[in-house]
Amino acid sequence: MLKINQIDFSWPKAAQPCLNALSLAVSPQESVALIGDNGAGKSTLLRLMAGLLQPTRGEIQIQNQPLAKLKAQQRARLIGVLFQEAEHQILHSEVYAEVAFGLRLQKRPEAEIRQRTDTALALCGLEEVAQAHPLDLHVAQRRMVAVASLEAMAPPLILLDEPSRDFDAHWLALFERWLAGCKQRGDTIIAISHDYDFTRRHFPRVIQLSEGRISKDGSPEQLLVNA
Repeated sequence: MLKINQIDFSWPKAAQPCLNALSLAVSPQESVALIGDNGAGKSTLLRLMAGLLQPTRGEIQIQNQPLAKLKAQQRARLIGVLFQEAEHQILHSEVYAEVAFGLRLQKRPEAEIRQRTDTALALCGLEEVAQAHPLDLHVAQRRMVAVASLEAMAPPLILLDEPSRDFDAHWLALFERWLAGCKQRGDTIIAISHDYDFTRRHFPRVIQLSEGRISKDGSPEQLLVNA
């Protein structure tokens, strides 16, 4: 699904690279967690995987296609992203319009848009607030609005940045139900997480980054034994 070949990335005017000669392969239907200290390069790597940044050296491929050569609409069909701050990816003044937005960009038939949007809202516990302004909702609901947008689009690769943050037990259960559905559908999931209990429950493969490199790659039992 995703192949990263010897990429470097440097921020402008930075004293040293953020990522160094990093290589990684993720198979279809894998669920992979990225862990590591703050500043290890996890969020930068996630944005590179999404095509929002370009490596200064090396190449990223998705389904054997160079990611850099795909147009934004092509990437949107293949890759979905949940950022740490959901409000950074919310564009509309109504929950329903926000969730339906990606499907409308793809010019899907109206009946399909309604069906997929309604299904996503129900799955994410948002039916009763479908007409509300997303920024009037509490933080967990706003996060689920972004999740519902991913569900409506159903891309095969899902990138999650600290997905379990801001959820109480009720909303975390809804989110984990959605995540389980993605796995059943055969999606590939890559998530940054500092929540090691959440990581143990959902990610059979864990990759640890340190100073812009992969320092460990193994199971939760191997990497999180003392966490």
